[in-house]
Amino acid sequence: MKWPLLILTGMLALRVWEPWPVETLRLKYFDALLTIKEPVESQNISLYNIDEAALANGGQWPWPRQQLAELNRYLLDAGAAAVVYSVLFPEADRFGGDAEFAGSMARMPTFLSAVATSDTDRQDGWHIGVATLGEVNENAINYSGILPNVQVLQDSAIGTGVVNTAPEVDGLVRRVPMVVRVGESLYPALGLDVLRGLAGDPSYQVRGSETGIEAVRVPSFDTINTDAAGRVWIDWGTTFAQQPINGTIIFVGVTAAGITPLVPTPRGLMYPHQIQATLFETLLAGTSPVRPDWALGAEILVVLIFGLLTAWSARYLPVLVVPAGIIGIGALTASGSVWGYLSLGMLVDAAFPVISSLVVGSVGVGQRMISEYRQKLQIKGMFGTYVSPKLVQQLVDDPSLMKLGGDTRTLSFLFCDIVGFTPISEHFKNNNDPQGLVTLINRLLSALTDVVLSLDGTIDKYMGDCVMAFWGAPVDCDNHQERAVTCAAMMLVALEKLNQEIEAEGLPRMGIGIGVNTGPCVIGNVGGDKRFDYSAIGDSVNVAARLESSTRKYEQDVLIGETTAQAVPDMVEYLDSIEVKGKSEKLEVFSLTHKAISSARLADYWVSERKS
Repeated sequence: MKWPLLILTGMLALRVWEPWPVETLRLKYFDALLTIKEPVESQNISLYNIDEAALANGGQWPWPRQQLAELNRYLLDAGAAAVVYSVLFPEADRFGGDAEFAGSMARMPTFLSAVATSDTDRQDGWHIGVATLGEVNENAINYSGILPNVQVLQDSAIGTGVVNTAPEVDGLVRRVPMVVRVGESLYPALGLDVLRGLAGDPSYQVRGSETGIEAVRVPSFDTINTDAAGRVWIDWGTTFAQQPINGTIIFVGVTAAGITPLVPTPRGLMYPHQIQATLFETLLAGTSPVRPDWALGAEILVVLIFGLLTAWSARYLPVLVVPAGIIGIGALTASGSVWGYLSLGMLVDAAFPVISSLVVGSVGVGQRMISEYRQKLQIKGMFGTYVSPKLVQQLVDDPSLMKLGGDTRTLSFLFCDIVGFTPISEHFKNNNDPQGLVTLINRLLSALTDVVLSLDGTIDKYMGDCVMAFWGAPVDCDNHQERAVTCAAMMLVALEKLNQEIEAEGLPRMGIGIGVNTGPCVIGNVGGDKRFDYSAIGDSVNVAARLESSTRKYEQDVLIGETTAQAVPDMVEYLDSIEVKGKSEKLEVFSLTHKAISSARLADYWVSERKS
C-alpha cells in the first residue's frame, strides 16, 4: 500500500493548498449543484430590456434623461412596484434632462447603480447608514474610488447600490460582495440596498471577526451569512419575465448588441441587470447557498477516510471489485453532497473526494497488478526449470498454492543415479573425449527429467549424475505415491530407449538405480540470505537416497519404501527387510512388478504413437 498512501498524502496536500486546477474543479462541481434545480419564473421581479427594438424607437444610447423620465412614467403605468436601474449616470445629461428624470423618481421608488473601481481616486460617494460589529473594514473588498450618480439623481433615488461582482478564478460570477470599501466608507450591493429601501430601513448591519466578514443584515429581514470577503452565493434557480409585469419590481438594463458586455455565470452568459435581479431574488427569498465553515475540514476528512478505504480495497479485495467500490464511494459522496444542497442549501464539494478515491484506487490497482506480475515472473523463475509447465501455470494463476518458508508436508521422493559409472567414464577417457561424457550424462538427465515433468513432479536438484525429485509440492497432489512409482517405471523404459540409441553409436550401455520413499518432511526455501533453493529436508528424504544406493547390493533397478508401497499395492511386490546406513531398524522394501514396467512401456508406446 506504499504508493496509494503516498498518492493519498499528495491529494490531501493539494486539497489544503488548493491550486487553481483544484479550485476550478470545486467551482465547476458547485455549478452543477447551483443549476441542479429546474428554474422557475420569479413572481417578484420582471425585466425591462433596452434592446435593438427599443433603440430603433427611442434613438441611440444613451438616451436623453427626459426619455428616461418617460420610461419611468411608462413603467409606473405598467404597475411597477419599484424600478431598479443597472445603468450608471455619473455625468450630467447633455440635454439637460436630469431634473425631469429626478422628478419622475418621486412618483415611484427608484434605485440607481454605482460602481466601485480602482481606476479613480474619487471617494465622494453617498451617505448610507451602516452599523459594523467586529473587524469589517479590514476584511471588505477594497477599491480606491467610486463613481456615484449625479447629485440630483442621487438625492431623488430611494437607494443606490454598487453593481460590482467578484469573478472566480475561472472568470465566472457565482458570488457577489454585499459590501465594498472605498476609503473608510462601506457601500452596499445594489440587491442589498433594494432590500433595505423597500423595507424602509434607514441602515443595515455588518458583522465581522478576525477570520473575516461573517454576515450582513437588513433589520426587517433575516441575517444573510457571507464568506470571509463579505460575498454571498447566488441562487440561480430563477428566471424573469422579459417585459414589465404588474406588481413586480422591474430591473432595467441595456441588452442591445455592442453596448453592455455579457457576464459568464453558471447559467451561461447574462446581462448585468439579470445578475442583479437574480441576486435580489436570492436575498429576498433567503435562498443563498451557504458554504459552511466546517466544509473544508469535512472534505479533507472524507478524502482521508475514503482514500484509506480505497487503498485497503485495492490491496486486499479482488481487482474487479475495486472499481465497484470506487463507484459506490463516489455515489455515496455525491448523494450526500446533493442532499445537503437540496435540503439545507449547503455547498460541500464531492468532486475532489471522488477523484481522490479514483486516483488512489487506480494507483493501488496498478501497483497490485505490477506486484502480481512480478510475483508471477518470480514464480516462473523459481519453478520454471524444474517443475512441469502445467504446475507452473497453476502456481501463476493461484500463488496461494505455493506455501514457502518451511511447511511440514508428506511427500513422495525419488532418487535416481547411474549404475556402473566407472566403465562409462573410462571409455570416454580412453577415447580422449571428456566432453562426450558430459554430453551423454546430459542426454540421460534430459530423458529422466522429461519423465518427471510429464508426471507433474518437481526436480529438486541434480547432483552430478544423480537426480532428486519429489511429488506433492509446491502444489498439493493426492496420488503422489502413484506418480512417484510410475515415474520410476517410466524412467526404466526411457533408459531402454536411450541405451538402444547409444549402443548404435558404439557407446557402452548405462544402468540406473532408483529409490522411492514417502514420508513427512520440511519443504521450503533452504539456503542463505542471498542464495537459496526450494528443497525438502527430513528422514524420509534420506531413506529414499539410501534405497537408491542399496539397489547395487540387491541387484534391483528400483527399491520402494513401505509407506509408498502401501499406497500402490498393485504396482509393487515385497522384496526384503534390509538395513540402510543411518537407520537402526530394518526397513521393509519393495520392487516394481513386471506388470508395472509393462504398463509403463505401453504408456510410452501410445505417447510415441501420438507424437508421430
